[in-house]
Amino acid sequence: MLDFLIAGGWMMFVVLVAGIPMVVTAAKFARDASPQGLSLVRTLGKAVAFAAVTGVITDLATTAKAVATNPEFNKQPLDFLLLGFAESMAPAVLGFSLITIAWILVAFGVRRMPAP
Repeated sequence: MLDFLIAGGWMMFVVLVAGIPMVVTAAKFARDASPQGLSLVRTLGKAVAFAAVTGVITDLATTAKAVATNPEFNKQPLDFLLLGFAESMAPAVLGFSLITIAWILVAFGVRRMPAP
C-alpha cells in the first residue's frame, strides 16, 4: 500500500485529506440522513474528483519530462512511459475508489431520509 501511495506522488495526500473526511461524512449520513450531510458529501466528492484528476495530470507531466530529459530513458522510452503511465493512474484509482465507497454509503442513507 505504501508503494501505491508513493507511486502516485504528493497529490495522493491531497486526495486522502479530502477523501477520508468524505467517507466519514458519508458514513454519518448513512446513519442519520440529512440534507446538510448530503450536501457536504457532494462537495467533498467534487474536491476528491478534482484532486484525483489533478494528480493524474501532474504525474503524467512528470513522467513525460523525466523520459524526455534523461538520455538513459530515451534508449527505451516506451518501457519508461508505460511504467510512468501506470503509476500516474494511482491518484485516480484512490480518489474514485473513495468516491465509490462514499456514494454506496449515501445510497443507504437516502433510504432513511423522510419522504418529502
